[in-house]
Amino acid sequence: MIFLKKILVTTDLSPFSLAALEYAVSFGMLYTSKLYLLHVHEGKEGHHGKEASADQSVHDVRVALDEFIRMNVPSQTRLVAVVRRGSPAEEIKRFAQEEGIDLIVMATHGRTGVRHMVMGSVVERVVRLCSVPVLTVKPHPFREIMIQNEDVERDLHLR
Repeated sequence: MIFLKKILVTTDLSPFSLAALEYAVSFGMLYTSKLYLLHVHEGKEGHHGKEASADQSVHDVRVALDEFIRMNVPSQTRLVAVVRRGSPAEEIKRFAQEEGIDLIVMATHGRTGVRHMVMGSVVERVVRLCSVPVLTVKPHPFREIMIQNEDVERDLHLR
């Protein structure tokens, strides 16, 4: 039997990540799990005179994350919000190991082709790096586009 005591959902604070959040909250309610919402800030650490600005940018990200939660997470949801700085895939892996996460839930951005090759995929790297199961969720707009573009009835000659 699978017990999901700790679920990690990642966010880049974009509307795309709401799809992953929706799944994580649902699983969290079903399993009475502790939910962690992680945002990794990719800002580079500053030199001697710039540390204050690096700290300020992390503070700004924390404020944005708190607002994201206020706007998108049901108030009764048990959620621990976390901001880390660094490479997203590495920090997600590190956090999952440190906290003993049972499931990671991530939204994809739907990049394909050259954009995917150039920009890479944090989700893809997390799947490769982590020993923890990763549930990937396509955001609603991409699901709708895919359904429209993948006309199964036409392809199967049903109409």
